[in-house]
Amino acid sequence: MYLKRLDILGFKSFANKTALRFSNGITAIVGPNGCGKTNILDALRWVLGEQRVSLLRGSKMEEVIFNGTREIKSLGMSEVTLSMINNRGILPTEYNEVQVTRRLFRSGESEYLLNKVPCRLRDIHDLFYDTGMGAHSYSVIQQEMIDAVISDKAEERRFLFEEAAGITKYKQRKKAALRKLEATEGDLLRLNDIYSEVQTQVRSLNRQQKKAQRYQDLQNDIRDWELYLNSNGMKNAQSEKQQLRDQLNALSDQKLEREASVDRISAQLEADRKEQLDLDQELSSVSGEVYDVSEKAHSLEREISVLVEKRANARTLIERNQNDIQALQARAEILAEQTEQSRQEMTEQEAEHEKLAQRLKEAEEAQAEADKQLLEARTVKDTDNQKLVDLEGRLSSGKTEDSNLTRQQQELGESMTAIEEQVAQQEADRASLQSRLSDEQQVLDEVKAEKSATEETVASLSQRMEQLIERGEELTLELSNLGASLEACQARRNLLEDMILHYEGYATGVVEVMEIRDRFTGIKGTVAEKFVPAAGLEAAMEAALGEMAGFMICDSRSSAEEVINYLKTQGRGKVGILVPDSGTLNPVVKRPEIPTESFLGWLDSSVNTEEGLKPLMQAVLSRTAVFTASADPTEILGRLPYGFNAVSTDGILYSQNIITGGAEEKFPLFRREEKLAEQDRMMTEISEKQQLVQKDKDSNNAAIAEARGESTGLSDKLESLVEDINEAGRKINETEYRLGTIGDELARLSKEKGDLSDKLKKLAGQQYSLGLDFTQLADQKQQLVDTMSKASADLDTLESSSGQAMDNVSRLQVERVESRSRSEQFASKIAHLAELKLEIQSSVEAKQNEIQRSHTEIASADETVVTLEKDLKDVFRARDDATERQNRMRTVQSDVMTHVSKREEQLKEVRAQKDSVSEQIHQLEMRVNTFDSEIGAIRQRILDEYEVDIDTVEATRPDDKLNDEEARAYLTDRKERLKNFGAVNLLALEEYRKANEREVFLKEQLDDLTTAKDDLKKTISKINHTARQLFLETFEKARANFKKLFVDLFTGGEADIYLEDPSDPLESDIMIIARPRGKKLLSITMMSGGERALTSIALLFSLYLVKPSPFCILDEIDAPLDDANCRRFLNIIRNFSVQTQFVIITHNKITMEAAENLYGVTMEQPGVSQLVAVKFSDVAEDEHTGRLVINNPEPSDEHDVQSAEPTSGDSVDSVDNEATVLPDNIAERLQSDLTVADDNSPED
Repeated sequence: MYLKRLDILGFKSFANKTALRFSNGITAIVGPNGCGKTNILDALRWVLGEQRVSLLRGSKMEEVIFNGTREIKSLGMSEVTLSMINNRGILPTEYNEVQVTRRLFRSGESEYLLNKVPCRLRDIHDLFYDTGMGAHSYSVIQQEMIDAVISDKAEERRFLFEEAAGITKYKQRKKAALRKLEATEGDLLRLNDIYSEVQTQVRSLNRQQKKAQRYQDLQNDIRDWELYLNSNGMKNAQSEKQQLRDQLNALSDQKLEREASVDRISAQLEADRKEQLDLDQELSSVSGEVYDVSEKAHSLEREISVLVEKRANARTLIERNQNDIQALQARAEILAEQTEQSRQEMTEQEAEHEKLAQRLKEAEEAQAEADKQLLEARTVKDTDNQKLVDLEGRLSSGKTEDSNLTRQQQELGESMTAIEEQVAQQEADRASLQSRLSDEQQVLDEVKAEKSATEETVASLSQRMEQLIERGEELTLELSNLGASLEACQARRNLLEDMILHYEGYATGVVEVMEIRDRFTGIKGTVAEKFVPAAGLEAAMEAALGEMAGFMICDSRSSAEEVINYLKTQGRGKVGILVPDSGTLNPVVKRPEIPTESFLGWLDSSVNTEEGLKPLMQAVLSRTAVFTASADPTEILGRLPYGFNAVSTDGILYSQNIITGGAEEKFPLFRREEKLAEQDRMMTEISEKQQLVQKDKDSNNAAIAEARGESTGLSDKLESLVEDINEAGRKINETEYRLGTIGDELARLSKEKGDLSDKLKKLAGQQYSLGLDFTQLADQKQQLVDTMSKASADLDTLESSSGQAMDNVSRLQVERVESRSRSEQFASKIAHLAELKLEIQSSVEAKQNEIQRSHTEIASADETVVTLEKDLKDVFRARDDATERQNRMRTVQSDVMTHVSKREEQLKEVRAQKDSVSEQIHQLEMRVNTFDSEIGAIRQRILDEYEVDIDTVEATRPDDKLNDEEARAYLTDRKERLKNFGAVNLLALEEYRKANEREVFLKEQLDDLTTAKDDLKKTISKINHTARQLFLETFEKARANFKKLFVDLFTGGEADIYLEDPSDPLESDIMIIARPRGKKLLSITMMSGGERALTSIALLFSLYLVKPSPFCILDEIDAPLDDANCRRFLNIIRNFSVQTQFVIITHNKITMEAAENLYGVTMEQPGVSQLVAVKFSDVAEDEHTGRLVINNPEPSDEHDVQSAEPTSGDSVDSVDNEATVLPDNIAERLQSDLTVADDNSPED
């Protein structure tokens, strides 16, 4: 079996559909940190049914769905499909190819598919149980799993061993069986309670059914009278209702007449109102006409006023414009004079400006010469200053260096002293450590001896604990059986107590009387109570007495008659009564001798009773002989004279020509009190035995606890001793290491002392040479200071001359700028005057045009005013005509309104008459409705109470002796009796039948549950035995494999695994001991990271040797390994790769060398993972370019996978920007030489 393909869509960083094809052997997945390599492992674990979000490196499950980037939107679904070839039949399915799919939507919904068929998560788990391929199995190994396997959390190791042993399904079945056992015991307990309650209920229902019959008789009597009286009441109400309906019909005719009058007057009123409306519309039209004419007149008047005002405004405007033209022409003459004057001033200013320019040029030339001389002087001064600074710096540096040399000589002297002191201290430490090493070796030997003794004690104690645990299980089983027996006795006792209390099995009359026996005098009890047979003769006694066994015994005939009269009066059943009246008793006759072994004696001799009842008992039983059950009936009858009977111990009665026997289910009547006492005695014995067994169990539990405590103490002691051994070994190693360190330190100190002596000599020579250089530098500094003093005086003179020249240039520049500004002002003024002149000319022309337009407007307004005044006169005449017509129509409208008011008064009067009739009709209808309600209430009440339609029942008088008034009083009395009857169960008969059926059913259920409980206990025991055997076999095989693999990986050393509690291998912690070659015995927690990784790998692959997984995913477990250990690890991988398919996520160059296939994970787009696939068998060097290319690639049928299989002749993209080493020198060349086919695409 092997993995074929993994399809990923929308899972974490794999936004696009991506396919990984897995080949046989070793496949490596590489790529830079954060590119999504481990997401492939998460996808595989997720599709196998992983539900723990923490193992998927998230906080909630929806985080596995691609969440989008800045450029790509998030997806709404994640899907992963894993395809496997089941050619070895490891998976329990008939399919050769198995495809598992898991989907998750952002809504929280999820789907699981098995070969594209929807299934449950449980189906996925069941498919991979005990195959070593589940989401939590050792087929998926991560770096943190390495630490977990050898950490203090032993449950992680237990899970791996259980998966390898194939007992996971057994443990699941055991848990399910324990849950079922617990549920069964709970059901059994509840069912026992229910069964007892049902038995009590059956007895109670037997009494309730009799009371229910009397209750039903009383109800039927009430029902008959109710039907009769209510039927008569309905007939009377219907008669009165008919009379009211006749009156209602007459009033309805009157109402119709009034409604006709209302309709006629309303029609006339509507006609008058229509006429009024027409007049209103016509008047409105005329009024509108008057308004329109008035508005038109007003409009004409407004137009005339506007034109007159406009004409006056035009004349005023003409006058104003003429005045403005005269003023503008005067101003134009003044502007011309000002322009001429400004031109003369500007010519004079330009001549002055030329003179200033010539003077400025001469001053600037003088300044340039002064600045040149000043610059040369300053350059000389700066050079001298720099020389002085350099000399002073060299002098200061010399002083500092001299101080440093002095300080260094002092420090070296102090170091020499310190080294000498260290040498002395190291010598003393070496002597002390050598003494300590001897003591520590002696302690280690003593602890090892104590450990061996403790291990022997632990083995002995484990054997004793197994014996105690077996004894505890036996006691628990015995307690359970005693508890069941006690519950059975308690149930039998409750039944007997209830039978005694309620006289179960007796005739109805006996039960009725015995329940109220205090109301009677002289009742002694029942025959079964007073005549007590010897043990074993109950059946014979009941056969001999027959029905008489259930008879009552009264002390006199009068008492018996009182009882019988009561039962007869109340109708409560019949009863048989025995009276111990000596005058009527049969005398005891002489009984024959019966010399046979089967004859046991006469029955009266084996019955106990009180003294006063012995004659009665003898009269009844003295003629009955008792035989064994095996006696010959013919022999019995042949030995008895006429009038005598015989009874066998099994309940067969023999009399002349009659044999009575057989079996029936009935309650036993005799010896109930003795049997009740017997049950109490048995319960007491069982309880006492329970206490003794519980005491034994408590003692056994205490012994187990003590042994466990002792075992725990010994285990702790053993662990402590192991720790002490480890600690002693560590101390010895530490001491040996420190001794070696001291030797190295002494050699180092000696060498360092010689170096310091050489340095002191060298420093003394350097200090002497430095003193000679310092004197020479001081002389050079004094000469330079004298030269600089003379040059400074010359520089001051040059700076003064340069300043005067600069001031002269600045003053002339200011005067030149002022001159230029005045010239520009004159030019600007001339231009402004020219603009003003043009504006004046333009204004004059505009005003002349405006005067011309005003004359034209005046002429037009005069003509329009004449026309409008003529139109206004015509409008005034039309307004007067319309006003006259309006007044005439208003007079007609007033007459019509008066006529409409009279009609409305007439209509109001007729409507009042109609409303009066309607009110009378309403009152009668209410009375009719009242009768209807009463009749309906009677009909509904009878229907609700008796489920009878009273209209269809022919009610007859139940008793002709009672009139209606007497009948109502009788009915009231019967209802009162019914009310005081008390609680009655009307369904008692049906409930009694159902309760009996339920009692039988519950008894069957109790038997079934008891059987199921026993079966579950056997199943759990069998599961424990099988799982224990499988686990121990796997553990021993894995233990041997672990020892061998540890030696192979460490090239020596020793290691072992053992069960911390051998007495309980299915729950015991699995402990690890490991000692690499050349080291003392260490705790695994003290190992280095690489040693821990190799130890964990040895343990994991020891399980692979027991039960290989078809595939294995390894996530960077080679990270802690150095090159040598990595090669050893890969040797094991190669050995297993024959049967197991390996996928390794790695950064290790040596692991990449061992891979046959390589997948690179890249992120060309931020946040989106892509794949690059390489087969090293297909990588070759191009003959022309010298670059590596891929030949003979596998064809790809995926169009949306960016890099599932490169095409032929394409180069291969580097899968890691970090240093990656592949076989020989291919890794370096892939890193630098190989590129993707499109050279423009960015590298990963």
